Amino acid sequence: MTHFCTPPGMGRRSFLRVAGRSSAVVAAGATVPWLTACGTNAAGGDGGAKGRFAVKLAWIPNAEYAGIFVADEDGLYKKRGLNVDVLPGGPNSAVVPMVTTNRVDLGVEAIPENVATAVARGAKLKIVGAGLLKSPESWISLADRPVRNPKEIEGKKLGITLAGKNTALVFMKRNGVDVGKVRLVPIQFDPAPLAAREVDAIWGFASNQPVSLALRGVQTHVMPLADFGFNRMQSVFFASQKTLDDPAARERARTFMTASRLGWEAALRDQRHAADVIVKGYGAKLGLKLDEQARSLAAIAPYVSGGAGSARLFWMSDALIKETITSLTSIGIKLDESLFTNELLEG
Repeated sequence: MTHFCTPPGMGRRSFLRVAGRSSAVVAAGATVPWLTACGTNAAGGDGGAKGRFAVKLAWIPNAEYAGIFVADEDGLYKKRGLNVDVLPGGPNSAVVPMVTTNRVDLGVEAIPENVATAVARGAKLKIVGAGLLKSPESWISLADRPVRNPKEIEGKKLGITLAGKNTALVFMKRNGVDVGKVRLVPIQFDPAPLAAREVDAIWGFASNQPVSLALRGVQTHVMPLADFGFNRMQSVFFASQKTLDDPAARERARTFMTASRLGWEAALRDQRHAADVIVKGYGAKLGLKLDEQARSLAAIAPYVSGGAGSARLFWMSDALIKETITSLTSIGIKLDESLFTNELLEG
């Protein structure tokens, strides 16, 4: 049975205020009151030898982690002898320190640069799988005024978050956009300025703001950065070198990754079931709604599979690793191929 900790006193309004935000808020260091620490038998604890396994998420329980929840609900962990503890995340709930200090067996970090930065500072970590094989970062415009390609950005007023500004500027320059012809307007993650037509497009995530707007009856056009030469894996699974060097701990991590991949395959096959699992498991405390989660899962599904039905989930191909390194290097992050390993996905 998987155990979850949820934020106390989290009502529907407060949940919706943060749930639509990208987990890049974590990287931006936003300060939002969140959850208290959750008890768990983590890596290296006395529960490890008994099949106990702890994983720390970057964000709150939602469709972004559907495969993990389905794997638990369908007994895929239990069948393989794992008793999984899932620790939710949030803006003030960092993942990297929990993995670095072996308080959890595995972490799921929203963006790979958070792991790469820790490694550059001396942490012994490896990225062991990619939950999103394609980045959902996108320019989002209104369906009746679509921005279809980078050159159409010129002459537009663009809503940009603090966390996304550097990446957005690099993307525009790499695609030959004259930044001097673009007006950047600071916004938060709320897509209201786009709905109000105060801006022509906003920086966001294909699985977040377009879903939120669709639920309000506002149709959008999504232009993923990955379609124009700026892709990097996201929602990455990572482990400490200590875990990978310990045969028993590595085997538990391999088992978790196998069951989670099967859980994602099941979630993609039956998205309604997956949404139902999420809502029934967390709806009472987080205000999750079936339609919201179903739409979010449908929106994120192509990014989980990388847009190719034959792609092996979580697998970090040489091409994807190269794309990730190229994209991160362009925004000033130091990393190389040694950060990535498929050893928990082989076989």
